[in-house]
Amino acid sequence: MIIDTHLHFWDWATYSKHAWVQDKPQLHRSFLPPDVQPHFDACGVDQGVIIEAGVSHELNLWWLALARQYEYVGAAVLGCRLEQPDLFDWFDQYGESDYFVGMRTSPVGPPDSWMDNTAAQNSLAEMARRGLVLDLLVGYQAFAAVAQLAATHPNLPMILDHCANPPIRAQQLDAWAAALIPLAAYPNIHIKYSSALLYTYPEPAAPLMQPVVDLLFEHFGPARMMWGSNWPVELLGGAYEDAFMFMQQATPTLSADEYEGLYGKNAAQFYKVQ
Repeated sequence: MIIDTHLHFWDWATYSKHAWVQDKPQLHRSFLPPDVQPHFDACGVDQGVIIEAGVSHELNLWWLALARQYEYVGAAVLGCRLEQPDLFDWFDQYGESDYFVGMRTSPVGPPDSWMDNTAAQNSLAEMARRGLVLDLLVGYQAFAAVAQLAATHPNLPMILDHCANPPIRAQQLDAWAAALIPLAAYPNIHIKYSSALLYTYPEPAAPLMQPVVDLLFEHFGPARMMWGSNWPVELLGGAYEDAFMFMQQATPTLSADEYEGLYGKNAAQFYKVQ
């Protein structure tokens, strides 16, 4: 089984107000599960995981409804702010669905702001207690704080999205690598092997991304990594099929079990895919 661990869905009629997408006309339409199914079929993908694309209770409920509706959507990671006072109420409501498996968030303030925030710390502890996972999309400046979080909450699985967000265009890969490598010492930190084309377009992906890929496999290993597409945002860099093919070509030689883990079994366990 192949599982795409990073899908975004939105209805443009209600999503068009979001600021991040305003300068991306290629994304100015609805993207729904039936739109990705032909790409699944072309690449042999069996299941997908919804990842939030906005902090909204209404959107979170809608994503859970999509997971219930489409059999090829097997889990949903929803959006929140760890500091919000009603987060436990959200957990209670979302927990009524077997498709609710975790949250994705970013710090409101500086990268280390979670460490000194009692509400955020309580939220992380509650996530661990409930068996949820934490998706993170942060820059390398936050990696030291992520290490602190991983040490403080060792029973909370965490995953760094999009190959740990390598700053290729900023030409800061040395600083990124120096900050990332120490995170491999924390067994609850995982890597989302996703979104290579987005970080390199319009330049060819291979010469820019291969050193990043090699470093990730060297230090984290395939057992702590899982593939995802970042569709439809990845369309800014190339087609779904092209992105999938590149990630496969960039993958180092693996055993059959390691390959199955990277492209499916790791995700099935991490995200409790239905």
